[in-house]
Amino acid sequence: MTLRLTELCFCICLIVFTADARADCARPALTHDRRDAATIQRLETAWTLAFLGGDTEFESCLLTPDFTEIMSNGNINHLSEELDLAERNKGKAVTAPDMPPITVHIHGDVAVAYGISSEKLVDGKPYKSYFADYYVWKDGSWHVYFAQQTSFAV
Repeated sequence: MTLRLTELCFCICLIVFTADARADCARPALTHDRRDAATIQRLETAWTLAFLGGDTEFESCLLTPDFTEIMSNGNINHLSEELDLAERNKGKAVTAPDMPPITVHIHGDVAVAYGISSEKLVDGKPYKSYFADYYVWKDGSWHVYFAQQTSFAV
């Protein structure tokens, strides 16, 4: 009887903690997703602002656990590295950056958002990057599972 009671208590705790973790993802930017380009563009902006502001909770909700990114320098990052990079921005004042135009293609349960980033200096030389962010539709919302940046001299 004690074993069954312990198992029951464990299950109840698990359900409560899981529900609490999901509640963190019930932010306005992550709700009411539609399978359209406007939703992807909204998520792209929200992701940029979350990264610049160090909002790792938002990123944890938007990005899949197996998120992978090929950085412009050739490094391959995973979710943990993305969250570490965002964490460094925690507490910084965030102003909405001048976002480049984003093109979105949706094919069934997959979407890609891509474009060219704003110019930045690398070793004193001007560079831009092509970027592509890949989304998957799962359980009624979009999640980013892969991203790539490719730099080029201007």
